[in-house]
Amino acid sequence: MARKTDPNDWHGHHIISEDELGSPQFTTDSRIKRRRHIRHGVILVLVVLLLAAALVLGYMVNTRTLVIDALEPKPAAEAPASVNEVCPTKQFSYVDPAKMKVNVLNATQIYGLAGATATKLKKRGFTVGEVGNAQLSNVQVVGAVRSGPDGYAQAMTVQRHIKGLTYVYDAKRPGKTVDVVIGTKYKDLVKEKSVNKKAGKLGCTPPKPKADAKTSTAPAKPEPSTESKDN
Repeated sequence: MARKTDPNDWHGHHIISEDELGSPQFTTDSRIKRRRHIRHGVILVLVVLLLAAALVLGYMVNTRTLVIDALEPKPAAEAPASVNEVCPTKQFSYVDPAKMKVNVLNATQIYGLAGATATKLKKRGFTVGEVGNAQLSNVQVVGAVRSGPDGYAQAMTVQRHIKGLTYVYDAKRPGKTVDVVIGTKYKDLVKEKSVNKKAGKLGCTPPKPKADAKTSTAPAKPEPSTESKDN
């Protein structure tokens, strides 16, 4: 009797029929394989993009087109430069009087001198703060202008309007407001048309007093007002 053969077998291999091709099992296997191929393709593309980005980044860093602070070598520590804060040697720009504030103080026995000087400074655009009295170790001078570390340019500007003011540094003084302390050698402001508005240095060397000049620390007679109306 002849052996019955399966029409879907061919030399030991199973031939997938149309019905089997549409079966859920076969369809699921195909989807799984398709998804796997897609996932592998996406991963491959990402790897290629990352490699390309790394090459571009490396080229930019190497050519200094891109500078990354974290990768930069730290500079060697340098010793701080010695700065003479008492009398700075650099030049400072002239400041618009309307953008600065001055206190005017009288160290002489001349009544009302601070008030009269404050009025003249106001006419030139300065904002006047306190108007009152002060003391100088030596009153036989034109006067002094005092500021903190932020008021160098402002102090130099005042010196351009009152010739002969000596600069006095006050390390604890905040802000840019300056004090003008008037001595007995003070005569008047420089003529407004003659004021030098170019950049310059502070005048820090006081004139030497004459041999017969007497040093006085006596306070001046009270000024009529300790503060201006603008304060």
